[in-house]
Amino acid sequence: MKQRTGTIIGWICSILVAAMTIMSAFFEFMPLTDPVMIDYATRLGVLDIAVPLGIAKLIIVTFYLIPRTSSVGFVLMVGYYAGALATNITHDFALAEYVPVPVALVLLTISAYFRNPELLSRLKGETV
Repeated sequence: MKQRTGTIIGWICSILVAAMTIMSAFFEFMPLTDPVMIDYATRLGVLDIAVPLGIAKLIIVTFYLIPRTSSVGFVLMVGYYAGALATNITHDFALAEYVPVPVALVLLTISAYFRNPELLSRLKGETV
């Protein structure tokens, strides 16, 4: 029963992170008409690269959700969200504007702990 609970927790966290990422990826494909969103994208510096960024997000989520490639997807997803967090911090955004990014990183960590135990064993130096 314990392993089943861990699997459920891992998949719930994975689905939440994937939903957040897919939703933000689809926003990258929409034309910006709201002046507030145009200002936000300009401050981030992603106004000109929105579509390639959305495509990259969808590719990363695909790797992350497929069990066979989830370790690679996890590493790519952590890299993406860590970069997003660094960008938000260095561009002087308010905490309320980038709270979803650290939340996604925590959910990613929880999901990796339960879905990819081989990652933890590699970090400890154990053989798989």
